[in-house]
Amino acid sequence: MLANKLNYGDTIGVVGVANSLDTEKMKECFFKAEKFLQRKGFKIKRGKYVLEDFYGSAGTREQKAEDFINMFLDKEVKAIICLDGGETCNTFIDLLDFNVIKENPKIIMGYSDITVLLQMLYEKVGLVGFHGYNFINFGESEAEERFKEFESVFVNKKLSRFIKGEKKFIRNGNAAGKSMGTNLATMMYLIGTEYLPDMQDKILFMESLRTSPNECQRRFAHLKQLGIFDKVNGIVIGYNFDLQKNGNTYPQMEDILMEYTKEYSFPIIKCDDFGHKITNCIIPIGCETVINSADKKVDIVEEFLN
Repeated sequence: MLANKLNYGDTIGVVGVANSLDTEKMKECFFKAEKFLQRKGFKIKRGKYVLEDFYGSAGTREQKAEDFINMFLDKEVKAIICLDGGETCNTFIDLLDFNVIKENPKIIMGYSDITVLLQMLYEKVGLVGFHGYNFINFGESEAEERFKEFESVFVNKKLSRFIKGEKKFIRNGNAAGKSMGTNLATMMYLIGTEYLPDMQDKILFMESLRTSPNECQRRFAHLKQLGIFDKVNGIVIGYNFDLQKNGNTYPQMEDILMEYTKEYSFPIIKCDDFGHKITNCIIPIGCETVINSADKKVDIVEEFLN
């Protein structure tokens, strides 16, 4: 299921689905982001509870669910950008009316904890969502660069940065499948629930903010025990801040993944196109993705917007 592309003058809704704006700097970024996107030709509509703070979360689970569904119901709103990431997206998804979402497909974008919503929406209604930026990122110094990517993808329907970004093939191979991911830590909150897509024949994108070699071992052992590695057609690893902030010292996530998947033959690709504390690429989640080791390319080959 695809949402419609954006046009200048459209309304973008912003909802708090994870962390609250708990510092003055974050609040300043929020107000700057509003003004920035308005100057670029878009209207902004805040969720009713977007500035709430409930134990560090942007509202209670009931408030989040209300704001989220209301954005899909609002005929003026053409796209939804999540306020920020965090750790609590999974707290309200069981309160949602998926028929409302299915009848009103819209662009939804975010990263980090928003991975929970992107997987959930694909599994429950088949909606293609977007790993990209959170709303407050448009209030930061890289806003202009991020907007160029935003405009290219959502107004002009062109993926550029991810397709052109340098890819390192850790294990060669060709593969194809629907894109899933990207934040491994939060995606794993959905294991054992009805909200995690079946990973059969998928291309799994993964990255993490706070990680360590031992944490990678624990997660990869868990994925292996669940049979995830028996299902996926390929894995694309993004930028992992804790492991890469001091340079690409050994071991990196890809080194540990190779150890835990040495009996498999699916391709493994490393890139720095998505992750935390970088200027992210926008990547459709739920679109056909092709890995070609001869050309060292990972391409999104399916339409991602109407």
